[in-house]
Amino acid sequence: MYSSSITAIISAVRALFGNRRSLLLMLLVYTGLLAAIYLFVSTREATVSQLLLTLVTVIVAPALFFVLQAAIVTNGPGLVKTSFKLFVVTAPVLGATVVAMYGLNKVQTHSTIVTTVRYILLAVIVPLLMIQLWIAVSNSGVRVRNVLSRTFLPQSMFVYACGFLIFAVVPYLLLQKTMPSARPWVEISLLIARLALSALIIFLGWVTTVSTLSILSVKRT
Repeated sequence: MYSSSITAIISAVRALFGNRRSLLLMLLVYTGLLAAIYLFVSTREATVSQLLLTLVTVIVAPALFFVLQAAIVTNGPGLVKTSFKLFVVTAPVLGATVVAMYGLNKVQTHSTIVTTVRYILLAVIVPLLMIQLWIAVSNSGVRVRNVLSRTFLPQSMFVYACGFLIFAVVPYLLLQKTMPSARPWVEISLLIARLALSALIIFLGWVTTVSTLSILSVKRT
C-alpha cells in the first residue's frame, strides 16, 4: 500500500511540473481565487460599488475554486462543463455538512468529543469525500457505493494524511513562526514572503494530493 501510494505521489508531482501549460493555468486560477477571497474579506459594504464588488467576489471565488479542481482532475479540457458538474455534486455535501455542524453545535455535553468529531468531519471526511466525488464525476460517473468505499480506503487516507501535512500543517507552522525585527519594513517583507510561500505550499500540496488520489482511482478501475 505504502509503496504504491508513494509511487503515485511521485507520478503526480512529475505530471504537475511536466505539463507547464496546465501548471501555469492552475496557478493563474489559484491567484485569481486568492485575490477574490482577499477582496471579499477586505471590502466593506459601505457604498453601492463596494456592495457590488462583494457580490461579484461571492460569485467569482466559488467559480474559480471549482475551475481549479476541474483543472486538477481533468488535466485541462472541458473546464467549464466539468467545474459545473463538480459544483452540482459538491452542493449536497456542503448542505449535509452544514446540517451536521448545526446538530453538533446543539450538543451541550461531551464538548471534547464533539470538538474532535467536528474537526475530523471538516478536516478529513468532507474533503476526502468531495475529492472522490470530483474524481468520479470526471471519470466514470458518480456511484455512491464506490465513492464511499474509496473515500475510506487506507490508501486514500494515507495519501490525504501526507498531503494534509503539506497543504495544512506546514503553512500553519510557517505563519505561526514570527521573525521580529527592529526595522518595520524588514518585518513586513518577511511577513509577505511567508504569506506567499505558504500560499504556494498550499497550492502544491493540494494539487499533488488530489492528483495522486485521481491516479490511484484510475488504477482501481
